[in-house]
Parts: sequence; structure tokens; C-alpha cells
Amino acid sequence: MIRITHLLDDVDIGVVTRALSLFDDPRMTREAESRAIRMGRGPAGAVRLDSELIVIHVPPSWGRLPYLAALRLKNPHARIVQVDYSHTRAFEAEAVSSPGRFRTLLQTAARPVDEVIAMSGAQRRWLAEAGVPSRKLHTIHPWSGRDDLYKVPDLEPRGGPLRLLAYGRLAPEKNFAALIEAMGSFRADEVTLTLAGSGPEVKRLVELASERDNVRLLPATNAIDARLAACSAVVVPSRYEAFGLVATEARMAGRPVLVADIDGLPEQVRSGGGVAAPMRNAAEIACAIIRLKGADLPTMGRAARAGVIQQHDEIITGWQAVLRRAEPLRKKAGVQPAMAAGA
Repeated sequence: MIRITHLLDDVDIGVVTRALSLFDDPRMTREAESRAIRMGRGPAGAVRLDSELIVIHVPPSWGRLPYLAALRLKNPHARIVQVDYSHTRAFEAEAVSSPGRFRTLLQTAARPVDEVIAMSGAQRRWLAEAGVPSRKLHTIHPWSGRDDLYKVPDLEPRGGPLRLLAYGRLAPEKNFAALIEAMGSFRADEVTLTLAGSGPEVKRLVELASERDNVRLLPATNAIDARLAACSAVVVPSRYEAFGLVATEARMAGRPVLVADIDGLPEQVRSGGGVAAPMRNAAEIACAIIRLKGADLPTMGRAARAGVIQQHDEIITGWQAVLRRAEPLRKKAGVQPAMAAGA
């Protein structure tokens, strides 16, 4: 039995902790037992852990490099894995002022770890270009932890407008302002948009939505199944996105997805469950919506759900491979006394 310690910034409920529910899947519990603890800061925060596999779910930073080095020294027989949820080609282009320094950080942070898990093939290829050793890179899509969405009824043909849903953190990188502006190209009997979430852009988005009778803004909720059941499709117009868990959840609910053609998002529609298109501004988003309006949405929704079921099986297989790579280290270390995380 492989013992796993997950290092998190915050062990409370959230996207990352929900993703860790995959380790409760029977296929994983037969091979491994997991626990999650808060990641330390500075060399003094790194301790010897009674685990063969240590999985880091916190993005690398300059301030945490000494901690990573100390963690490696104190756990020589553990396999250390860094999961990168966010760094992508488009992220670098949109949000990084000094690409050379940024890539140096990624390269330095990769040295103490045995492997880096990318969320998508596109992210993995970019990380290799950024200088992370290819031999350390593997792709495993993120796990949603929302099996209840499989119970959402299939999309059925119906009259009326195209009912779009978008949700998530209301932040500039999600490009929701441009999405709302794009809705000005349609009448309310043609296309409607429900946008749900919370975040730093909420005030601006409320003002934009108030100017259009085909847009409504709702608060964030964990009960997204009803909102997914009521929509025709989910739109993800992000400026950067490693893979896009919202698109995965939409596919689980049998809803087509309209995604920006950046980073890992196009990989969400390879099964025929949606459309990837340029969505950098309102004009491009409007064109993408017109393209979606002409599609067979019920057929697309069924393809979306079928593809994501296979995707979840591949996620389990990917993490089982991570466990197998840790197994030789466990045997090499043998049975040795280990300090608890709080020692």
C-alpha cells in the first residue's frame, strides 16, 4: 500500500480538495491511502513525511524554493510530484511581465521533484518548451469530483433561444466582460446568457449585464446541476486555461461546450462534444456563438458525456501509473521509522 501525502495551501473545501476525491475511488484505495496537510514555508517547515509519494498542489514560487529543497533532503526515499494547475503558454503571454525570469522559476522548481503533472497535452508541451525536463512531464487531466452531474438528463430538442451558461470566478482572465458584450449581437429570443460566480470583476459585470435584456447574473453555488440542466450549452471564453474544469463538468452533465481555442481547452471537444473557436473579443465570441447555434446540440451533448466518461477512466489510469513509479522507491527504502508530519 502506497502512502500519499498531499501538500495544499488550504485544506478547506475548494477546487483542489474536490479534485482529491479521485483518491477515494475504489480503484485508487486498493493501492494507496491518502492524507492532505498544509504545505509549509521556509526550510524549517519541511519535515520528514511517512509517505512514499508526496504530491504538491501549490504553484511554485521564488519564496517556496528553499522549502522544496529542504523537503527533498528530508524525504530522499519519497517520490515528489508537482501538479501544475495553471501555468500555460497563454498565461505567460497574458500575465507574465518577465518571461525569462518566470521560466527560470519553473526550471528551478522542477529540479527537486521527480515529476510534474500537466493538466493537458498543450500545457505539457509548453512546459517542455519552457525548460522543464521532458522526462519529468506527464499529462493527467483534472478530476471534477462531481459524479452527481452524470444524473442530469440528456439535452432534448426544444424551441426557443439558445440558452448559454457560463460560471466560475469572475476575474479578468475568464473574459466574461467580452462574453456579455457579445450578447449585444443577439435578441433575447435568439440567445440568452446566465452567468454565475463571484470575484473581483463582479461590479463591472453587473453593470454590463444590466444593459442587456438577454443576460442575467447569479451568485455562485455548489448546486450547479439545476443550472446545467436548464441550459443548452456552456461557454468558456477564457484568456488562458490549462484544461478548464467547468467544461469537464458541462460534459459530465451532457451539455455541449463552446471553448476558446487556447491552451488545453480545445482538448475538451475532441470527442465531438463541442466547438473550439477564437474568443479573444466580443466580435469573435459572437461569431463562435453563431457557429454553435447551427450545430446539432443534443447529439453533441451525448458525445460530450460519452467522452468525459472515458476521460475519467484515463485519469485513474494516469494516477495508477504515478503509484507504480513510486513503488520501486518504497521497496528500495524498506520499512524504516518515519517522523509524522507534525514532528
